[in-house]
Amino acid sequence: MHDDDIAGGLPKMKIGAYLINLDRATERLNFVMPRILALGLPVERISAVDGKTLSPEKIESIADVETYKKIFKMYPEVGTIGCSLSHEKTWRKFLESDYEFALIFEDDVQFDPNELLETVKSLVKKKSLWDLTSFELKHSGCPATVSKLSREKRLVFYLTNVTHSGCYIINRRAAEKLLKKFYPIKAPLDHYFTSSWKFDLKFAGVEPRIVFQRIGGSQIKTSANKKIKTLDVLAYNAIYNVSRAVVHFVYNLFLFIKIKITRLS
Repeated sequence: MHDDDIAGGLPKMKIGAYLINLDRATERLNFVMPRILALGLPVERISAVDGKTLSPEKIESIADVETYKKIFKMYPEVGTIGCSLSHEKTWRKFLESDYEFALIFEDDVQFDPNELLETVKSLVKKKSLWDLTSFELKHSGCPATVSKLSREKRLVFYLTNVTHSGCYIINRRAAEKLLKKFYPIKAPLDHYFTSSWKFDLKFAGVEPRIVFQRIGGSQIKTSANKKIKTLDVLAYNAIYNVSRAVVHFVYNLFLFIKIKITRLS
């Protein structure tokens, strides 16, 4: 193997892997780290921000609590804020490196390392088609196929909403743009970075999906958080959801058509 190649053909210094893991979550670390190491990529563990250590004053200073409440009909949970801060911390660490891409993991995912590595290699070859590609998602998302990848996998844009942030690959452009508008926090991390139209980014996924959230207790939902059902909040939430769905659909459909036309010309 040539000196500037690692992991079966991925250029050295092009991609680094990051694992977000709470210091107290040693069982999760022991479960997922061997799978990440099997990728053959350089790996860095990121000490996650523990939401339980955040004071109400701290949350007030970094989050737009009122907007969050209106959008999601609840106040932000400390675990949700900690999760967002952990990903922000990871993006900054990535931008301090020489890597072109970061493969980011939360510590509750499971996957086949060979399948994931093969898919990542295919994505790197098609890097102009995406800025952030997520491997672990919830909801069907109405996927529109942008390009074929390896082993019957497809790169897709989602025309309806998807959530979760368990595993994704991100380029430097996306990390820079997401950091610029990160504060104040108005939404959970997965709602934030899937709003790709706000950042002029291409958010994509892989179908069929290859990374899955491992069954286990959530470290984000740290307390019972009752829904707020006042008339003003319900009205704001309804308007927000409809407008977001429309913009999401139009933006991603536009990107899909644009790429298809460009590739045909």
